[in-house]
Amino acid sequence: MESKKNIGAEIYHLKANFFLIGMIFSLLVTLAAFSYTKYERKESKQMNTVYEEKVEVMENTEQKKPPPPPPPPPTLEIVEDNVEIPDDQPEIEDSEDDQEKKVEPPAPVEKNDEPEETNEVLEYFDVSKMAEFKGGDEARMRFIRENLHYPEMAIANELEGKITVQFVVWKDGSIRNIEILGPKKGYEILEKEAIRVIEKMGEQRLWIPAEQRDKKVPVRFRLPIEFQL
Repeated sequence: MESKKNIGAEIYHLKANFFLIGMIFSLLVTLAAFSYTKYERKESKQMNTVYEEKVEVMENTEQKKPPPPPPPPPTLEIVEDNVEIPDDQPEIEDSEDDQEKKVEPPAPVEKNDEPEETNEVLEYFDVSKMAEFKGGDEARMRFIRENLHYPEMAIANELEGKITVQFVVWKDGSIRNIEILGPKKGYEILEKEAIRVIEKMGEQRLWIPAEQRDKKVPVRFRLPIEFQL
């Protein structure tokens, strides 16, 4: 036969345990009720009170010292009119003799404004008077036209052009340092003829030299000579 459990018998044994648990819970609730105290909430007026203090700023006042009293006026001594002035005053020397003496002015210094004679070759803008051909430009052109010989070889090769000759007109009217400016290749025949004409001018002293401060000076001159068939 199967054994059956009696459920009621098991619950009966646990009855004492449940009773003890209930008593303990009740006791705890009672103790908690007695220990709880309720305090009334009172708002403190002091916490909400704001104290305002007025701080007065004291200005830094400086005490002014009184000005010093003015100095006393000087005392005047009264001198009687009968007091004699001592004769110890220095004598003033008569300077009429000194005034009669004439001061001689210093001797004038001679200024030598004249330029020293020099052989330095000047340019046309360095001189007060430029060198020129006797008789002017027309006489110079006529001299070139009458003395210029067109080379036969240049005529055969139909050479034409302008040859610029540079030379120096010396202080005595002679001509030195003849050279060709910008020589052209193939025009040597024309250049030689131009130099020959300028040399002939120098031999005949046909130039008036340049001047600087009334002194004759050498100057550089440029003259174009045109060859045209």
